[in-house]
Amino acid sequence: MANERSILCGEVSSIALPFSDKKPLSFQLWGPGENVSLCISDIRSQLLKDIPSSFHDLVEIATYVYCADQAITRGGEGVDNFGENWRRRLFFRIAVRNPDLWNSSPVKDSLTETLSFLSDDEYVFDFVKLHKQPPAQQHLMFDVDPPEEVMLFSGGLDSLGGAIEEAITNSRKIAMVTHRPTPKFNRRHQKLLELLSSAADHRPLHIPVIINKDKALGREYTQRSRSFLYAALGATVAQIFKLRRIRFYENGVISFNLPLSAQVVGARATRTTHPQVINGFAKIFSALSGKPFAVENPYLWETKTEVVSGIVKAGLADTIKYSTSCTHTWEMTKLHTHCGRCSQCIDRRFALLAADAQQHDPEEAYGVDLLVGERDDHEPKAMLAAYVETANEVAEMSALDFLGRYGEVARALKHLEGSPDIIALQIYELYRRHAKYVTEVVDDAISQHRSAIRKRQLPTSCLLQLVCDVGGVQSQPKGSDHEPVGELADNYILIKGQCWAIRYNGNEEKIYTPDIGLYHLQILLENPRVEYSASELDVCVRRVTKNETCGSVSAGESHAEDCSILGDSDSGHVLDEHAVRSYLTRLKEIMEELEEARANNDLSKMSTLESDKRWIQSELDNAKGLGGEIRLLGDDRDKVRKRVCNAIGRALKKIKQFDRMLAKHLQKPVLRLGYKLIYVPREDLTWSSTPTKK
Repeated sequence: MANERSILCGEVSSIALPFSDKKPLSFQLWGPGENVSLCISDIRSQLLKDIPSSFHDLVEIATYVYCADQAITRGGEGVDNFGENWRRRLFFRIAVRNPDLWNSSPVKDSLTETLSFLSDDEYVFDFVKLHKQPPAQQHLMFDVDPPEEVMLFSGGLDSLGGAIEEAITNSRKIAMVTHRPTPKFNRRHQKLLELLSSAADHRPLHIPVIINKDKALGREYTQRSRSFLYAALGATVAQIFKLRRIRFYENGVISFNLPLSAQVVGARATRTTHPQVINGFAKIFSALSGKPFAVENPYLWETKTEVVSGIVKAGLADTIKYSTSCTHTWEMTKLHTHCGRCSQCIDRRFALLAADAQQHDPEEAYGVDLLVGERDDHEPKAMLAAYVETANEVAEMSALDFLGRYGEVARALKHLEGSPDIIALQIYELYRRHAKYVTEVVDDAISQHRSAIRKRQLPTSCLLQLVCDVGGVQSQPKGSDHEPVGELADNYILIKGQCWAIRYNGNEEKIYTPDIGLYHLQILLENPRVEYSASELDVCVRRVTKNETCGSVSAGESHAEDCSILGDSDSGHVLDEHAVRSYLTRLKEIMEELEEARANNDLSKMSTLESDKRWIQSELDNAKGLGGEIRLLGDDRDKVRKRVCNAIGRALKKIKQFDRMLAKHLQKPVLRLGYKLIYVPREDLTWSSTPTKK
């Protein structure tokens, strides 16, 4: 495995490490080599006697795991597939007070299995005896009335809704454990605490946790292990107050983590409150305490829209603008508290619009507007398109189709109490409600902006234009009234609404934003061992995309570069100069090929060439419009070749970003570009234009 690292935690030996790691990562929570500090405010020292040493160990282990998660990258930005660089193998040697307990099978196995699923990494732990104890009161110091409930509070909408439900609706005494990843949250969290305290019968106990570490130890931003740190801190606080449970509050759509697209599930999708993780935490904490310990998510069957509606119904809508959902915290400014591009921002804004609570969530707080904001042509645009497309599909699915499509549901069933059949239907209904909220927001926005859409006044990369162009973001590919549910084809390349869906070698389907080069590539893949000239391929694509505005336009290019028909004049279609070059170049080739076909008396080929010739001549005749004949250009084969090859090259670059295996396959000699283009795979590899096997 390419991404293997050893992590030494505390004063431990570096002898006999399992990896050939020349420079193991080292963490020290105290002492001369201290490079990580953990500060948990407001916990009174005299309560320390009530905390078992195993929970001291737990907090420190969770801190080490979280810091390692941040310090060790997953192979660099843009690695969005389950490749060797994405999944890390991490060996921890940690000094603890109770090595026998932590090395025991019930504890170590639960810890390893839970963390491996949570962060999609492989964990190996070696616990050794801690000989030098940290100073007293190193971590824990506070003085308040004992709470009745301990909850994890991130400051996002879901945890805000949970705090309101516990402290205000149910009038309970609560402790809110918060991890502050950046000082940018301080003022916003303080304002939320003030608003909650003014409305509650009992002021909530807020326990913010800050981890300070050397700057060199904060390079990876996915931070999937953060919920383990959250849970460990919450469980320790619960131990202080002799409580037997903690609560996460997160909506079920996020918790079940059914994938929007392969890009999302492979890279940045969260598993922080998946039922398997929640159960794993409960097993660990129960084993450490020697008694049953529960970890709960009361919002498992709620959508985010329903959470927002609950906040408004409770009369606390003014708290919404101080909540923070964005994962791109480094982009936060006083004006733009949310980037508007990440999956959490998309979830948040859809929920607020669906709950008709947008007046409590200022538009200017977002770097990019959800509906009409211009988006980057790569991952953010693809993710938003996949999000809406998935909602369209789920809204029309039967329960059988849904459960057949999302096999991940089965993984969650064994971690939930109750009848598997009933739970499966509950998950289906949850996602159906979510899909309904999303599609209603889009429909309302289209109606509201219909004039601007018709006049094409909106940015071409915004959601509404994306939905409305080329038939919109649909649940089925073009030309298919209904795609039958069946066994998926191993290899397919097709259009889904405005986007492309590609599956290679039986792996996860990947979603790509519109790109003219993918049209070229589709023709080559579906016609293996057939040689095309650049102009022939370009004409084929223009014929397919006639009357469509398509293409991913790179910086410095005009839309004419990648579109076949620019528009209509009073005199007929107006072709761009690139189309003229392709058509005239192809006409010359057809004349040469016709002469050869006649010499060989190849009637079938003659018929095909004559048909192509008539179509091109018709296109050119219709484009004369504004006065006179189209000027015959010189030999433009080189210009056509460069343009077609560049378009395919851009598409291949996009594929490489999300599917390294396919990108590697589409290299020479399998895919050859130039004046002649051809795809020559192995004999048994075929591509389909439908997602299911024929």
